Amino acid sequence: MDPVDPPATDKPDRLRLRRVPSGADAGRVAAADVATRTVVVAARPALFAELISMKLADEPDVRVAGLARDEEEARALILRERPAVLVFDYEGLGPSSELAIRRLRRASRGTRILVLATRSSIETLERVLRAGAAGLVGKQQPFATLVRAIRAVASGELWANRVAAAHVIEHLSAPSPAVSSLDERLTRREWQIVEAVGQGVRNREIARRLKISEKTVKSHLNNIFRKLRVDNRFAVGLYSLERAKRKA
Repeated sequence: MDPVDPPATDKPDRLRLRRVPSGADAGRVAAADVATRTVVVAARPALFAELISMKLADEPDVRVAGLARDEEEARALILRERPAVLVFDYEGLGPSSELAIRRLRRASRGTRILVLATRSSIETLERVLRAGAAGLVGKQQPFATLVRAIRAVASGELWANRVAAAHVIEHLSAPSPAVSSLDERLTRREWQIVEAVGQGVRNREIARRLKISEKTVKSHLNNIFRKLRVDNRFAVGLYSLERAKRKA
């Protein structure tokens, strides 16, 4: 599982999970930090979306590739532009926002979804993380927080209020009667991949370790997602940590 960065003293108390780079990876991460982040904004009403876009245009490392008024427009834009981040208005694109996040996540796995929500409650955070979002920013937060969140999720991190996220992690990783049956349903190879995901290992490295192709790793992950009833690596990592804790 990726380590948690301690919050900086001049920034909000936020949860930020990331893989620690080493060797050649460190140089690539440093280069990515100064690269332009391409963003699509999916929000309503139009004035709200346009104001976000105009403010983001002032950031030297952010390029807004388009505005979407609904899920269909958002899907078309992310398929065409392949942005690093989709800023998704939870209330504006309702009422089935979790389903929309799941579908948009499947449409472009390389696009991280950052949710804007009026209520950044524990319940809302849990829902959007389970659906596959990479983070949540409350609409009551200053614009600078949104910019920092975009940069964080574009770099592979998660963004959420630390206190709320702690509650969500505790809930998601809590043992349940179904755990033992899941232990039996996952194959030995699938468990090897679950454990690697829990250690923060990427698909390419998993493939190298297990001497299989990345395509095979992805196929196993899809089976794991289905069996665990989740849509993202974050939840798989939490499950791995919980299993390791139970075995300790």
